[in-house]
Formats: sequence, structure tokens, C-alpha cells
Amino acid sequence: MSEMSREEIQKEIERLREEHKALDARVEAYNELVWMSPEDQVAQKECKKLKLKAKERIAALQSQLDKMQ
Repeated sequence: MSEMSREEIQKEIERLREEHKALDARVEAYNELVWMSPEDQVAQKECKKLKLKAKERIAALQSQLDKMQ
């Protein structure tokens, strides 16, 4: 894997933050449903998993960025 520049890391962090924000909105939309079908429940769990992956990747990239300073 090639090294990313500071600018590339910052752009990726911003992209992941936007992705995380969008997934959070989807999770909240599911939370507002009075009743969730089994498909909705699976989709909500998938959104939560993707949201966590994005958060973990942001933390890893931020750590990498901090080490560059």
C-alpha cells in the first residue's frame, strides 16, 4: 500500500465523515419507524456496521495524520 500525503488523508477523512453523517441519518430514520420489517432491521444493522467501519477508519487516518506532524 502506498503512502498517502497529508492532503489525501485529510480528503479521505472528510469523505468518511460525510459518509458517517449520511449513515447516521439513515439509522435515525429507521429509529423513527413505528414498526420495522425484517428487511428494515437487516438494513439498519448494515448501516450501523458501515457507520462503525467509517468511524474506525477515520480514527486510523487521524492517527496517521498526527504522526506526520
